[in-house]
Amino acid sequence: MKVCPQCDQTFNDDNLMFCLLDGSPLVSTESQPTIVIERPVTPTKKKNTGLWVGLVVVVMLFGIVAVAVLLMIIYGGRGDAANGNRAIGVNTSPTKAPATPRSTPSQTPASSPVGEPTPKVWETKPTPKNDESDEITPIAWNTSAATFNTDVGQTYKFQCPENGTESTIWGSDIYTAISSICTAAVHAGVITLERGGVVTIEFRPGRSIYGSTVRNGITSNTFGEYPHSFVVR
Repeated sequence: MKVCPQCDQTFNDDNLMFCLLDGSPLVSTESQPTIVIERPVTPTKKKNTGLWVGLVVVVMLFGIVAVAVLLMIIYGGRGDAANGNRAIGVNTSPTKAPATPRSTPSQTPASSPVGEPTPKVWETKPTPKNDESDEITPIAWNTSAATFNTDVGQTYKFQCPENGTESTIWGSDIYTAISSICTAAVHAGVITLERGGVVTIEFRPGRSIYGSTVRNGITSNTFGEYPHSFVVR
């Protein structure tokens, strides 16, 4: 996963190098550079390390001896008590308590909604391929399809708000997964910027090249090879 250092927008596609909103280089969240602040070296007094090492060794030996003595007292006392019980004929064997039935936990997993994506990929559970959910997820106009599970055949429904602002898209009819979902829907003639509406997308395999066209007032961009695509239905 990558993040834009300027607008904090996160992207799930590791092949994406620049932010789709402001063009800033993306930074991997797993390998962010660490800033090392050098501090002035202050002279320290030379310590007698030999004396401290000797004290640590003495303390460790004292602790080992104390533990050994304590164990001898505990187990020795138990042995004497056991011998005394045998001498006077006392039954020292433990008495088994009657078994009580235990409730068996249900093996049926709790039901959970399938195919309900959220804009945060780390909170989204993978959904089966070719599974279309009836849930409609609200998104922003700059939300890209790469934010969600890009398995081929995966289908989602989204709600684009009214009075939208055009965002960047690549391709025509078949768009790269890093394209804006709502803007691609306007380009495909499914919704408009003014009214917004419900958009259904289906993920497709990647392509070696994506073309550029002008449709419904939206100009798409060309793009080279990309591993994930989607179409608007």
